[in-house]
Amino acid sequence: MRHGELRHWSGLALLLGTITCTPNPAPSGWLSPPQVEAADPYGAWIVVWGAKQREIRSGELLAVTRDSVFLLSDLNVPEGIAAGDSLGATLAFYDPQTGSLSAWTALGTIGTISNGLFLIFTGPIFIITGSVATGHQSSAPIVTVGPGGDWRALAPYARFPGGLPGDLPIPLPPKFPRRAP
Repeated sequence: MRHGELRHWSGLALLLGTITCTPNPAPSGWLSPPQVEAADPYGAWIVVWGAKQREIRSGELLAVTRDSVFLLSDLNVPEGIAAGDSLGATLAFYDPQTGSLSAWTALGTIGTISNGLFLIFTGPIFIITGSVATGHQSSAPIVTVGPGGDWRALAPYARFPGGLPGDLPIPLPPKFPRRAP
């Protein structure tokens, strides 16, 4: 296999690894990696959406009740959204770190050059399995509640899974302090 063909195979591996990924709604750097997610005391990132998949509000998930979801607004004040005012939500609870999986897929595909003639079989197999694994990992931390769905399924990912405490301080401390503009 010529050098140019190898570049095409590794480029295809990176492209498929990226295309198969589920988009993560959280801002870059906001979510914890999976190794420390269980110890993170803050809630997951939630995007509540309305008609035509338009975002109503997004922020840290604080608590969930049967008919409402509470999130932390930009002013560090809890804000409630009635389930009837939205059509659903998308939640991300950890950073899937798919960039490293895409890189390993590309490097592994390049490494199949050592397989000689069998490269025509092992290269595509590496690309397909790596792309599937990357796509699966990207969707693992995503939870979606659709129209008429049970909002209580999101409660385990909230900062206060048992509901908002009565003595909640206002403003509530955010995960990251706001930076001065």
